[in-house]
Amino acid sequence: MIFRRLLVALLILLLAPLAYAQLALPKQLTTTPKATLPGESASTAALADPRAQAEALLAEARRVQEAERLKDAQTSGEERPTTARQRLLDRLVLLYGERLKLLDELEAMKKSSLETASQKALLAELAGPPPYSAVRTDALRDEYDALREQLKSLASAARALEAQQASLIDARQRAAEAVRLAEDRLARADGRNQVDKDRNNRELAALRRQQAEAELSTIALGLDLVHLKQQKLQPISQEMQRLLAQALPKQRLAKEDFERQQAQLREMLAKVSTEIDRMVAENGKRAAEHTRLAALPQASDPRGATARRLQLIDKQMETDRLSLMTLTWLQGMIQLASDAWGQRYVAFSSDDAATRQAVIVALSQASRDLASREDLFRELQESARIEVRQQEQRLDGAVLDAASAAQESAILDTLKKRVQAYQRVEVAGARLDRQLKRWLDDFGFRAESGGLDNWKLGALQVVQVLKGVWDFEMFAVEDSTHVDGRTVTVAYGVTVGKSIGALALFVVGYWLFSLLSARLQGLMVSRFRVDEQVASVIRRWAMIVLAVVLIIFILNLARIPLTVFAFMGGALAIGVGFGTQTIIKNVISGIIVLFERKIRVGDIIALDGVTGYVTQVDLRASTVRGFDGVEALVPNSSFLENQVVNWTYSNARIRREIRIGVAYGSPVHDAADIVRGCADDHGQVLKDPKPEVFFEDFGDNALLLVLVYWVELGPSLMGRRVDSDLRYAMEKRLGSAGIRIPFPQRDLHVDVSQPLPVRVTQEPDGKPTPADPRAR
Repeated sequence: MIFRRLLVALLILLLAPLAYAQLALPKQLTTTPKATLPGESASTAALADPRAQAEALLAEARRVQEAERLKDAQTSGEERPTTARQRLLDRLVLLYGERLKLLDELEAMKKSSLETASQKALLAELAGPPPYSAVRTDALRDEYDALREQLKSLASAARALEAQQASLIDARQRAAEAVRLAEDRLARADGRNQVDKDRNNRELAALRRQQAEAELSTIALGLDLVHLKQQKLQPISQEMQRLLAQALPKQRLAKEDFERQQAQLREMLAKVSTEIDRMVAENGKRAAEHTRLAALPQASDPRGATARRLQLIDKQMETDRLSLMTLTWLQGMIQLASDAWGQRYVAFSSDDAATRQAVIVALSQASRDLASREDLFRELQESARIEVRQQEQRLDGAVLDAASAAQESAILDTLKKRVQAYQRVEVAGARLDRQLKRWLDDFGFRAESGGLDNWKLGALQVVQVLKGVWDFEMFAVEDSTHVDGRTVTVAYGVTVGKSIGALALFVVGYWLFSLLSARLQGLMVSRFRVDEQVASVIRRWAMIVLAVVLIIFILNLARIPLTVFAFMGGALAIGVGFGTQTIIKNVISGIIVLFERKIRVGDIIALDGVTGYVTQVDLRASTVRGFDGVEALVPNSSFLENQVVNWTYSNARIRREIRIGVAYGSPVHDAADIVRGCADDHGQVLKDPKPEVFFEDFGDNALLLVLVYWVELGPSLMGRRVDSDLRYAMEKRLGSAGIRIPFPQRDLHVDVSQPLPVRVTQEPDGKPTPADPRAR
């Protein structure tokens, strides 16, 4: 009995601090949260009800918030500014309320299904046996696309929440560290004021930690909600994808469905027409009002009410004009959709590959037309949005009276109508383009068609595209003829196929004529003994004439009249004249060179630093091969405009000279005979005229002799080699005869009759230089 009383007393002593903490809960809320928060023990969290905890935390936070407000009101009669403590409490109330909402949504999400009634109906309908309605298949596609976009949005939200959760974990750790530091400072505080200040700082740090934990808990609940939505939507998406893969190859467009779609499109077209008529009537009223107000004398005042009304009417009339334009575009899109549905019905009703290929061509053209307008729609919409933003800034930044503010607000509403009109057209175009691309995929890659039909369909598409390119008409020309005294005008179209065919015929014909002319040139040279240069000139002129005749023949064969080039006229002639003046000048110069024969193949010429053999003379340029083997293309006009040295013009003989010096005191006549003998013994030195040796001069170091000899140039003769052979022979024979070829010499004469001056210098360290006699 005594033991039991002692045990009870011990329990009372142990539970007394906890009871005191419960009684002091309003003050302890800021430091120690009552409910389970992230970081507390798992056992306590498991035993607690999350929703009950959220309700308790929200109620307690509201109570402490209200108590704080009453305390502040009692402390001071006048209203005080919001303190940091009040802001933290307000934030906690908001976070606990958000947590409660998320818990309710999460609980409701667990008990409900995210599959809508329309989705259930579509899945049940397409789960049956084929064939499947194409209209219902399109509806399932729309649902599937919307579901995929929703899953993408959820995935993006999950990534954002995970990133935010990681940053909040760091923030919670920093807040916990701040609480520990505040408690340490409070434990070391001295004096009542310092204790009160440190206690207040500790309570604020605890509130910030509690806020971080509440935000982290809210983010965790939001992430759970996103993951739960993904888990529930993913099976629905997979089922839709499976049914689409099953239904797409076996879909059919019934006549009733087609007529129903056409009726809906006609109804939409009638609504747009009614809207256009209504807008035209409103625009007419505004135009009449604008005319009436413009005639008033008050319209001249730019700040008056009449001027402001005129400005608003101008904006409204411009908006009406743009809206009418967008409605017209919308009419065209509806008509295009009606035609596309008709093409689709034809493709589903026929099994002919050619028919399906024609449908693909028509749908592809419609898709390209929409794609070409997409950028225009986007640019117009963006410009309208910029005007709206500018008007909003003008309305927010300016200080206006009531009338001006109403005026600017009305203008803003008018500009927003433009954006809505462009958005309407853009949405309609995007939907139609999406449908066209789906249908093209259906008809281009049919699963039930088999490989052979797909191959035929692809071949027909390629043939159709090539045929369209081949028959594309670049331009048309008219040709007039006189028949029985009357003028008959016939139009001819110049297509890509005609142009390619004419070009191919010209290439083949020119190639055949070039082979024939080369054969004829060979016959003229070999059989008729015609000079090769003359035969080349005849061949080139014949090729020019044949090319002109060939062009005229091909143009007539392709039914391309020569009048097609008449429009070029003088402009083409002037342009060709300026562009080809250099070419024509060189061609004419080449003709002159060929006929005059001043320069022929095989001649050795020197022109502008180029020296070598002429290997070819053409109409525009000639080829000169230098002695070093490098070929140079020389324009023919250079032969007529510049000075040309032709070493082989009348004959191939040229004179060459070699200079040699012998030492002073040598027998000059003997040396001359030796040098002349070397020239006489060389086989390529001409005997007539005979080589001669001249005593040219008394040089600084030698007696100068000059050997003058003649050689005949040809393909097998190189003057430099002859000079080298003669120098070798001279050096050998003069050396054998004891005649020395001197090298440059200089004699230095020193006059020693006068004494040389000697100057003694001294180094910086005071020691005499080696030249100083005292240093020895």
